[in-house]
Amino acid sequence: MRAILRGRLVIETPRRISVDTGIVVDNGIIVDVGKYDEIAARTTDASVQDFDGIICPGLINAHTHLELSVFRKEQFQHKDFVDWVMQLVAARTSMLSDDLHIECSNAKRDAEERGTAFFVNVGNDYELNSSFGKNQLFQFEQIGINDSNADRIFSRAEPLVNQKKGGETALAIHAPYSVSPELMRKIKAYNNGRNSITSIHLAETSDEVEFIRTGKGRVLDLLNRRVGDWKFDVQGLSPVKYVDSLGILDEKTLCVHCVFVDDDDIKILRDRESAVAICVRSNRELSGKVPPVKKFVESGIKVLLGTDSKASSPDIDMFEEVATFYKEFHGFLDPARVFGMATSDAADFLSIDNSQGAIAPGKRASLVYVPFNGKVEDAFEFLATEAHGKTKAVDC
Repeated sequence: MRAILRGRLVIETPRRISVDTGIVVDNGIIVDVGKYDEIAARTTDASVQDFDGIICPGLINAHTHLELSVFRKEQFQHKDFVDWVMQLVAARTSMLSDDLHIECSNAKRDAEERGTAFFVNVGNDYELNSSFGKNQLFQFEQIGINDSNADRIFSRAEPLVNQKKGGETALAIHAPYSVSPELMRKIKAYNNGRNSITSIHLAETSDEVEFIRTGKGRVLDLLNRRVGDWKFDVQGLSPVKYVDSLGILDEKTLCVHCVFVDDDDIKILRDRESAVAICVRSNRELSGKVPPVKKFVESGIKVLLGTDSKASSPDIDMFEEVATFYKEFHGFLDPARVFGMATSDAADFLSIDNSQGAIAPGKRASLVYVPFNGKVEDAFEFLATEAHGKTKAVDC
């Protein structure tokens, strides 16, 4: 069914806001955009829906774990990151599949209704995550620290990913302290061969940095308890330098968190054209600090935004994440730039810009309405500071 959505303000891209604009939608696809009077004159077979506020593209969550949506961060009274992981793993293994599916599907639906259009969803349960719909890039996360197990782990995962259930699927590297060099290389080569993104948690905590550099610290407790017989060859490198030495970093690598990085690490990320997914609320919860976003931006690194999971963040609402991110970094980032990180920048990096990230003919009508009666020049500031809690996906 064709419909014209008439918006007082329409954010077509982070660089273009139009006034009194018509958006023609046919079967969920945008087929025309322009001045409302002109749209109405050439589209006489469509109903009209009026929106006295802002219509904008749905946001893209560049990093989340939908399968952990059954949890609440308050459940985990942790003293540090490793303690949190141990509690989370114990809680996760006790959950029944039916409970997980209902809770996680509801959480995803709630995020969609609040304006998230697409998810980069990292998880270990293939069947569960594949059931969450097609508006996701499901990153099937692999763990295995011993090279001797790399072939077995990879050969078990590859046939599942090749099924392509529930949208686009790729393999993911959990982290450099939990995945062996050979398994990392296999995952990266496989994804690159399919032109897919590879996600990796990287430099998230000081414990990770200590272990990768020295082979010591709290990560030892985690590996000894969860793995038992394991092997890691210490090379005295930072996590970024370590994975780069294995050939993991390139323009198709999404490095998640990158809280504990130095200037040399940042230069490597820039030179390899890797993107960084920032999850401010989760980073505060698990590491007590936030990534050096100013240096990332000044270096030209593509910065995307994610919520992480409900086990470490209050929710997976991207407008809430945008508001927190902008509050943290507004001193050097304007709100339109932040909005772009959560829309067009993410769509471009993920190679879904043909369908997401902007309002234009040919793209999906993954649109959000926000009540707003202010000035055009204040629209982005409003979206980055006051829109959360007021946003609603447009039903078309």
